[in-house]
Amino acid sequence: MKKIDRLVFGSFIGPFLLTLVVVDFILLLVTLLKYFDQIMGKGLSVATFGELITYFSISSSPDAFPLAILLSSIMTFGNLGEHSELTAVKSSGISLVRALLPIFFFVVLLTGFTYYSNTQLVPKTNLKTYSLLWDMRTKKPALDIKEGVFYTGIPGYSIKVNEKIGDEQLKDIIIYDHTNANAQGNTKVILADSGRMYSFMNQRYLALELYRGVRYEEGVSEKYEEKVAGGQFVRDKFTSSRMFFDLSSFDMGDTDESLFRRSRLVQTRAQLITGIDSMQRDIHQKEEQMFSFVANTFTYHYVKDAPIPDQIAVPKAYYDSLRNAERELKESTRDSIDVVPKPEDKKLAVVQNKQTLSSQGEVERPDNLRVAANGLVTKTVPQQFSVVSKGTFEQHMRRFEDYYKGDGTRLSNAMSYGINKSRSARNVLNSRVIALESVKRDQRKFVVTKNQQIARSFACLIMFLIGAPIGAIIKKGGLGLPVIISVVFFLIYYVLNTTGDKWGKEGVMDPALAVWISNVALLPFGLFFLRQARNDAQLFEPDFYLNMMGKIKKLFKKRKELKTA
Repeated sequence: MKKIDRLVFGSFIGPFLLTLVVVDFILLLVTLLKYFDQIMGKGLSVATFGELITYFSISSSPDAFPLAILLSSIMTFGNLGEHSELTAVKSSGISLVRALLPIFFFVVLLTGFTYYSNTQLVPKTNLKTYSLLWDMRTKKPALDIKEGVFYTGIPGYSIKVNEKIGDEQLKDIIIYDHTNANAQGNTKVILADSGRMYSFMNQRYLALELYRGVRYEEGVSEKYEEKVAGGQFVRDKFTSSRMFFDLSSFDMGDTDESLFRRSRLVQTRAQLITGIDSMQRDIHQKEEQMFSFVANTFTYHYVKDAPIPDQIAVPKAYYDSLRNAERELKESTRDSIDVVPKPEDKKLAVVQNKQTLSSQGEVERPDNLRVAANGLVTKTVPQQFSVVSKGTFEQHMRRFEDYYKGDGTRLSNAMSYGINKSRSARNVLNSRVIALESVKRDQRKFVVTKNQQIARSFACLIMFLIGAPIGAIIKKGGLGLPVIISVVFFLIYYVLNTTGDKWGKEGVMDPALAVWISNVALLPFGLFFLRQARNDAQLFEPDFYLNMMGKIKKLFKKRKELKTA
């Protein structure tokens, strides 16, 4: 590594690590504020909070790395320009692009690490995070009895203390015992002048010692005679009494992580690809079922057992052939398998089955086609969708009129039956359409998440291409102007990224392209700033815009003179 490379890289690595820590800390605070009301006030240990903070720090890294690279690049080259070091580098014959190379290679390596983090580390960390957050949410608040307020945290009891002295001494105590599920109302009440509360056995149990009190209990009987007689009433005075409560319900549980594995945010890239493929096959299956339902329900409009259209049957046959090929691969001992044709290549995937059917002794309708995959006949596919001809339909209508002619009751019953059947079919179709749209929406979310893992990694390079030239242009270091410019571009990146994420999930545009909106929009800015930095342009200086306005005025003045001449 040459001296110039050591100078540039040494100037960059310090601000980068500092800004990475600061940005990650800010994003960590934002995340903690989001879950503040769910995890605070429950007596969690410092180790638990430390574990949660570690998980949150790793989960926020996809957004922290691009912003840290942007800010540190502006600060680094702004400092070099401010101290005339960048001018000395250029005067020695080294171009700006050459000076950027050591940091560029570092950013490329960082992009690779970010890709690994987004596809492997962050999903596994999210799984740990959600499991721990669920345990925190379901954990009961810490035992905290306040003066003058009924405390109901202990199951089956309602406790009120009018005065507390320290953490253990209590005065004027009222306890309502609701452990009897059959009793209605406050049938068991305990009053005590004072008491003492403490825990034992590693805070697993709570002991409540009561002094100078009375216990009231009203017996409730199911027999009618005893109810009329007023039942039983017991009053028991005591000098001291002791009650024990199990505090095991206050402990934080250990939730099984497998309960959260269906979420797209906890799945690696390979798992997302598998999930997308499974949902695509589910979509084809649901579409085929819907078409078959319609064809078998409205028999007067469609041919009975109507063939499935190509746009539904061909893709489904392709996925079925893939499953068959995979099953054969597992069962056979062969080392290789023929390549499965792609569904869009219908000339290879769909062939006439006349010879195949004759060789196998099968009888099919002559207009049918059969999909062949790996030489195996897997699915019968129609050449086109067939409907009842006009003459056949008119024949059905004449038979209908002849049969119901002159019989109003029979005609009314037939019409009611037809209307009810149509309504029932409509409701079934509506429910299936909703289920199909739900699967498609989930698939779009998986596609968005899969492509975000790459797009967020590539954003590191985009931010470097924007930050380094801007720093060389403004020639200002520190945390003043660089921070403002970084915040502006990061807000643009964040807004475009959020918009693309929403459009992809809602199906406004292709999910695989929607997540790249921010990178595609910011890449021209980076190339433009790089070109201007090579030419030593003063984009952030007032003189640059004054000179531009002067040139525009001269142009209009020259045109005006030509018109008058």
